[in-house]
Amino acid sequence: MKNILKVASTIILPFALLVLAYFFANNTHTLSQPQLELVRLAPYPIFLIGGVLSWKFNRSREFFLLLIFTLSLASLQYLRELPGAGGEVSVSELHSILCLVIPVNVLIFSFFKERGIFSLWGLLRIAFILAQAAAAVWLLNPDQSVILHRIGKDLLPVTLRDLTPLSQASLIAFVLAGIRLIIRQVSQKSSQDISFIAVLAGMLYVLHSEYDPIRYAILWGVSGIILITSIIQDSYSMAFSDELTGLPSRRALKQDMMKLGMNYAIAMLDIDHFKKFNDTYGHDTGDEVLRLVASTLREVAGGGRPFRYGGEEFTILFPGKSIQDALPHLEELREKVAKRAFTLRGKNRGKGKTKRKSKSASSRSARPIYITISIGVAQKNEKNKTPDTVMKSADTALYRAKKKGRNCVSK
Repeated sequence: MKNILKVASTIILPFALLVLAYFFANNTHTLSQPQLELVRLAPYPIFLIGGVLSWKFNRSREFFLLLIFTLSLASLQYLRELPGAGGEVSVSELHSILCLVIPVNVLIFSFFKERGIFSLWGLLRIAFILAQAAAAVWLLNPDQSVILHRIGKDLLPVTLRDLTPLSQASLIAFVLAGIRLIIRQVSQKSSQDISFIAVLAGMLYVLHSEYDPIRYAILWGVSGIILITSIIQDSYSMAFSDELTGLPSRRALKQDMMKLGMNYAIAMLDIDHFKKFNDTYGHDTGDEVLRLVASTLREVAGGGRPFRYGGEEFTILFPGKSIQDALPHLEELREKVAKRAFTLRGKNRGKGKTKRKSKSASSRSARPIYITISIGVAQKNEKNKTPDTVMKSADTALYRAKKKGRNCVSK
């Protein structure tokens, strides 16, 4: 239930912020002029905060998108006259450029890997953004109006002018970017892509509407806030979740141990003969085994909370339970792991093996492999009064389980 609520909040929060921004943008008539001026300027400190957080946490996609947002909003608000441009810059012309630039950049950045901000790759991306800014300035020159007109022409034999002022090229870019982000989210399940989808939807809405300085500032600012929440959520996940297995990490375990009440049981478990398995089949296959065991641990009943303790070792907390309460669920868990077959994908991927040994290992991988776990469990009592001492007692019980022959539960 806790995981479901976490996933739901990750999905709902960005779109809830958009809804709040929509209602706020439609009710600014009660604000005074100084307040409206603050709203108009608010996106820039938001972008600055987001940029600093992106840099500190090495989130280049957010950083570069925030940079584009800053340049885009500033151009709409302040770019009115260009030297040599022959007069005032048309808001409609600038708007038509931004309607294409924003979704295209979201689409392009979705293919980028995190390779730093001020690295060579990062500097190349900054140069790419500045080149787009220079191209936009060039297109705003009255002599290039023919090119802008061609960009705005219909590409398909249908007209959507009655539904939206956006050009078909812009709509196609928005659709392609949305499809790309959805595909990424399905395959990688990242709060980052959910936030990018929400930002893309917000940009589609605001660019669809007629230019209004306050409305644009609100939606742009909220888009910055959505990106900041994405950085915070992913940073929290990195700190408190194990990247390999997806289980809460040791740091999360320490925090939850401090919340335990008067009665609880703690189980320590690890995978039997895991080092030998790693040496035989390789570390990549060992990682797959860890993920398989972790997926089984998530199914533990009786109110158990699984954590990855480190290496091949895991911990399960049973708040408000005794050893007798936890034992049936631990036995059920042990049997599930023992009965779940693991089949190697492809040929042996161990490194440093001879060809003959690889061939032998490959033939062994053709049949299912079964993994077993050993479990030790302890509870709070007069002897073990703190979570740390209970955990040490559970670790001692785990050692006894291994001495008994492994694939068993000991208390």
